[in-house]
Amino acid sequence: MRRFLKVFLVSLLSISLLTSVISISLAQQKITPGQYATIAEYQKVSGKKITKFSEAPQLAELVKQGKLPPVEKRLPEEPAVVEPIEEIGKYGGTLEGPHLGRSPQYTRITYEPLVRWNLDTNKVIPNVAKSWKISNGGKVITFYLRKGMKWSDGEPFTADDILFWYEDIILNKDLTPVFPSWLLAGGKPGKVEKVDTYTVRFVFEAPYTFLLQRIASGQDCYAPKHYLKKFHPKYTSMDEIMKQAKEEGFDAWYKLFNAKATRWENKDLPVVTAWKVVTPLSNPVFTAERNPYYWKIDPAGNQLPYIDKVVWTLVPNREVRIMKYINGEASIGYYDTFESDYTVVMENQQKGGYRVLKWIPALTNVGTLFINQNVKDPVLKKLFTNVQFRRALSLAINRNEIAQLIYAGNATPRQVSVFKGSPYYEERFEKSYTEYDPKKANQMLDQLGLNKRDKDGYRIGPDGKTLEILIEVLPGIGTEPDIAEMIKGYLKNVGLKVNLKTQETSLWVTRARAGEQQIGLYAAAGAYYPLIDNVWFFPVSDYCYWAPLYGLWYSSGGKSGEEPPAEVKQLLKLYDEAILAVGEKERTLLVKRALDIYSKNLWTIGIVAPNTRLVIVKNELRNVPEVTVHENVNSCPGHTNPEQWFFKK
Repeated sequence: MRRFLKVFLVSLLSISLLTSVISISLAQQKITPGQYATIAEYQKVSGKKITKFSEAPQLAELVKQGKLPPVEKRLPEEPAVVEPIEEIGKYGGTLEGPHLGRSPQYTRITYEPLVRWNLDTNKVIPNVAKSWKISNGGKVITFYLRKGMKWSDGEPFTADDILFWYEDIILNKDLTPVFPSWLLAGGKPGKVEKVDTYTVRFVFEAPYTFLLQRIASGQDCYAPKHYLKKFHPKYTSMDEIMKQAKEEGFDAWYKLFNAKATRWENKDLPVVTAWKVVTPLSNPVFTAERNPYYWKIDPAGNQLPYIDKVVWTLVPNREVRIMKYINGEASIGYYDTFESDYTVVMENQQKGGYRVLKWIPALTNVGTLFINQNVKDPVLKKLFTNVQFRRALSLAINRNEIAQLIYAGNATPRQVSVFKGSPYYEERFEKSYTEYDPKKANQMLDQLGLNKRDKDGYRIGPDGKTLEILIEVLPGIGTEPDIAEMIKGYLKNVGLKVNLKTQETSLWVTRARAGEQQIGLYAAAGAYYPLIDNVWFFPVSDYCYWAPLYGLWYSSGGKSGEEPPAEVKQLLKLYDEAILAVGEKERTLLVKRALDIYSKNLWTIGIVAPNTRLVIVKNELRNVPEVTVHENVNSCPGHTNPEQWFFKK
């Protein structure tokens, strides 16, 4: 028996070791796509070595001509390694498409903060900084930069470029009149200190590990000192700067500086992104070309990016842009295609030579009602600030019917809340008062004293007049006006008279921020990280459309705006505590408590969320993920490493 047991254990150990070897071997054959901080980290994970570097043919030719140093001298000592999503790519090609004259489409594919979100948007990883260290109870975060990393003009990228950003841009009142809220911890400004040429530390008076998520969500925290100091009075005489400013049509030095510091407009500005602007975005045709000093490689040692050039052509509106996509005149469409475009997009795949990917959308909601808590009308204010009134509105709306009729079932009825996959998700948050129950809504409205009606069946307010509500509609993705019409009908069924007014974006936003709307109708985001995409949930600025004056009160330290009631103060208190939490476990508990308060109070009333974000991709454009999170915080598709996209002929 003992001999049998010994043989059995030896056999079991052998099988275990063999399984481990097989597992390691398989792991080395194919590792998870994504970015690795250094070659050493990649080698540790994959077991593969990178022994030589290669470059694009155009750059190799410039090296031959003596116009560029060899690739080994252009890369940092420790380049980042990007594991392609499908396969090692080929150099060449132009990424083409239409644009509407806005910067996000370019900034999203050139997403390069100090630290970044990974492909799944659930972890912050190194980027421009190869690593970091947290110390002093979360009050100090030290970043370690890459030795030998260079700007696109070949000049060294060092700690001085981060100090210049902090001391000469952030702390300069002309350039930054209000100190950025994301650099505050416990209401006190953070400091940035140089440790040595390749090390900087951010120092706070309160724990602020949340800084990592803030930076990963699109804060660059650096600027090319060697170039921009020519336009800064600390380093160059004001007479010289103003002479150039006037020549270029600016009446102040800081306007010239800001123009020179805008990377999608100034072709002379050095960058660390994969592509560098050649023709500004303000031109009818925008062009950006490969950065010869880009600091990332693939597992074969090829310097990225694979694609030579980015070219976008200005179009007048979204409709023309969609037509460009379906006619095959764009390499990729990721910025404004939605479920409302589903039929036309799917029907034209063969004609356009593209495939349709369905990414997880950032929008927590479409058709969202922002119930203005700061509304000026005293009758409406008394109702809007009463949670029973807001709950009655929510119960009166048939979300399932909206999802079927407007989205052909490709949308989910829900409140404004985080999605499943967020660390803060709980099902009850998104389902709060979403059932269609007009009978109960009627009863609740009656109990509020709105039990009298006029000759047309509309409810009479406490002032003896017919109660009328104006909903101002911002048609962001095109379906909002249709949703608004259906909501108007549902509210009529419970005796509420609603008028609709569709407005263009700038006017809608201006009125919302001033607290002049009664109810606004738009979309809402913040699907995964509400502390970052915060104004949808927390009134921390006047961009909180459901309580802009509470937001102004908070951001001004109580000097402006309108003081909020107790439940909103509690919401803000939890927000502040979550920001300062040192660990993610504590932060998660605090955010969930805040979302519980938010979901019960319904300051915003959610309608539906599109199930997917349609992404149109030319068949030959590869290494684009089939599924990913289309979020604002990850500068989607920047988190997919567009530098590893390539054209497969």
